[in-house]
Amino acid sequence: MVLGSYKNYMKICFFGNYISDYSRVKVLRKGFQQNDVEIFECHTRKTGLKKYLDLYNQHKKIRNKYDVILVMMGGQTLVWFAKLLTKKKLIFDAFTSLYLTNIEDRKTCTPESFKAKYYAWLDKASCKKADKVLLDTDAQIQYFIDKYKLDKDKFIRVFVSSDNECNLEKEKNNKFIIHWHGYIVPLYSLETVIKSAKILEKYEDIEFQIVTRFNSKYEKIKELTEKLELKNIKFYPETDYEGVAKFVNKADVCLGIFGNNKKAQVVIPNKVYEAIICAKPVITANHKVIDEVFTNEDNILTVLPEDEKDLANKILKLKDNSDLRYRIGQSAHTLHINNLKPKQIVKELITKI
Repeated sequence: MVLGSYKNYMKICFFGNYISDYSRVKVLRKGFQQNDVEIFECHTRKTGLKKYLDLYNQHKKIRNKYDVILVMMGGQTLVWFAKLLTKKKLIFDAFTSLYLTNIEDRKTCTPESFKAKYYAWLDKASCKKADKVLLDTDAQIQYFIDKYKLDKDKFIRVFVSSDNECNLEKEKNNKFIIHWHGYIVPLYSLETVIKSAKILEKYEDIEFQIVTRFNSKYEKIKELTEKLELKNIKFYPETDYEGVAKFVNKADVCLGIFGNNKKAQVVIPNKVYEAIICAKPVITANHKVIDEVFTNEDNILTVLPEDEKDLANKILKLKDNSDLRYRIGQSAHTLHINNLKPKQIVKELITKI
């Protein structure tokens, strides 16, 4: 079949309590729109029983207008409900495992706890009820297959990507800026970044900019920087996607993730894609999952996980070689333009659903 416009025969319903402007949602929305797929959104931010009532009332108005229902990320508790509301094809964007995030990464409770078993049950049950399940890497798909004994044919890989727009001209300043943004969670290992800043403190022109949520976890990181008496780090409060793009544009080098737990080994986070769309060279941990998209020293630079010395050395490698820095950034940007734009990602998805 030759794929052209899908407008005449495919309409899709985004369903759930998803964050409407989250990068994953924006990429999928833009990708479907650019492929001329009509989108209906059945969306609530209500909680508890109210979210089910709100979604039910919204769905009544559109139930005969779409062909495929897409339960969006974070919808593990809603797949069964969507299944009750419609007999149409149901796709679930699992995006990531609740168990993997809360138990193996953030360790909010022990694997033996009731809550851990509940998260695992939600992951498995929601995937079993869906006709197809979307995840962002083959490594994470394999995690679901191994842990929940699910059929490989149920899954479709859909990369995270980004739809941010960014000025490709770096702002002029007299500092060599290393940028990191995100929540303070184990898979990111911000501590590795802080310790590498300590190693590089003798280079007066190197400055780290950290953009994050100012909460109790931030206070612990701030205590670490004060204990190390660091003067080469500036912290900035969490901002929106436009704000992130402005910070990225100031940077010479952007940082990805440096943890070494299971989640770090199976995901490629938003921050990597948000940097390459701005043609910035990225340094991140050398987990095998990165090879699904990138090639080391061609369009990314990798380091040993949780190794602040290796990270410091790679930062200096890029600082001392402007040609390498430019080549990696441009190669990554070209990769995004050729393979990772929302239209391309969703076009491939459409052929599979």
